[in-house]
Amino acid sequence: QATAPPDPIALLAPLGVGAWSRHVWVFQMAMARIVLVCGLLSVRNVEAKMVMGIADGQDYQLVTTFCFTFPPPGAPGAPGVPAPNGHIHSQTIVSSNGHKFLVLNVSDLQRGLSCEELVKRAKVIEPLSEKTREVIAYDLTLNVEPSMNRQNIAAVIARCGQPVNAEYIVEFTNPGGSWEEHFACSDQGLLQIYLWFAVGAGVLGAFAATAQRVLHRRQAHNDVSALFFAGTAFFVARIWLFTVHLLVYSRNGMGLGMLLFVAQYLDFLSNTMGMLVLMAMVHGVYVTRPCVPPGSGERQVLMQVVGAFTATYLLSTLMCGFKFDALLSPFGVLRGAASWPYLIARAWTGVFCFNRGIKLAATDEAQQKKPYILRFSILALGWLVIIPVIVLCAGEDSWNEAALVMDLANFLMFGIVLHDFWPSRFGTLFSCMKPTERMHPYSEFGLSD
Repeated sequence: QATAPPDPIALLAPLGVGAWSRHVWVFQMAMARIVLVCGLLSVRNVEAKMVMGIADGQDYQLVTTFCFTFPPPGAPGAPGVPAPNGHIHSQTIVSSNGHKFLVLNVSDLQRGLSCEELVKRAKVIEPLSEKTREVIAYDLTLNVEPSMNRQNIAAVIARCGQPVNAEYIVEFTNPGGSWEEHFACSDQGLLQIYLWFAVGAGVLGAFAATAQRVLHRRQAHNDVSALFFAGTAFFVARIWLFTVHLLVYSRNGMGLGMLLFVAQYLDFLSNTMGMLVLMAMVHGVYVTRPCVPPGSGERQVLMQVVGAFTATYLLSTLMCGFKFDALLSPFGVLRGAASWPYLIARAWTGVFCFNRGIKLAATDEAQQKKPYILRFSILALGWLVIIPVIVLCAGEDSWNEAALVMDLANFLMFGIVLHDFWPSRFGTLFSCMKPTERMHPYSEFGLSD
């Protein structure tokens, strides 16, 4: 009876190839409709960045930071017209005396100065105090002059010597056009980039859907291809969801927090599935052999690497979901200690895939598939290592450029794998299938020869 042990990757596709693919592509088409509707609803001018929360605990608390940009003075045909002012609109509720609303340079806050020093260095000090003991609400509108162009400022609620206790809603309005009014200096251009990314994701999704349908019609799918097409669908959906979040952000200055978290979780799913596909390819699954031998040391090491990658990435994604000031990051990665274990695990996974692929390509049974294995080994190393390098090298002001390169790397990875998984090349690549799937489909019932 010709049977083979089940491959561990098959456990990740319990719905079956047809059902899995059908569900994810229906979800993708729904996301396309949402992006179109939100784009049509976002044609008018936008408002400002808005933050809201409760300041409670220390003697001062950071509300948020912002960087204003001002158009040059004078308009075409009207020289000498002064540049318009920016605005900070603060609505604060306090129930005790001694509170102050401060506007100061971010550099002063980063130096770790005391509350009294911050009050002395503040550019704006607005007392939030009354003689009565009743709850008092304050509505302040502060003008920001063009001399503050591209300076990072911080809004702080302080109560030196006593813990703060206030509720706030603060809006920052940039005196620019519809592409600048709602974004700080380092965030400008992000919406335009992801509108183009949404178009690119639609093209990638269309080609992937075409290939998936052809393979499904031919009944040629396997576990690895099912993972790849599901991961591609999740990647496309993540791009579209984050674009919707940016469009909503351009309207209300806050976006949709739940939509952002779903996009970050889809980033976790798509990257994990992409890693599993590359891991399977460099191990020769369905390329040079039907599976990794069960119980072998090779299989144990593989599962340990996959487990470390998945666990650390999930932790990083969850930490991103609880970070309220990261409204414009589509990734499940933070520029902080919470993501360091994942970044280390991801880089190690890339090196592991490369070494394993090189060793497999040197064996006799892999000589016919050597170009494929070497290509997937180099792709795994480049894609898995470049993301940690970008995150570690990116600063606060260069995060948009880093996000651009990270998603371009994702597009490149999914595009290259789709090229090799295209129906006209699929049979040449995957020529070593499991007997229970192709050669002996009824062996589990004892009906094979």
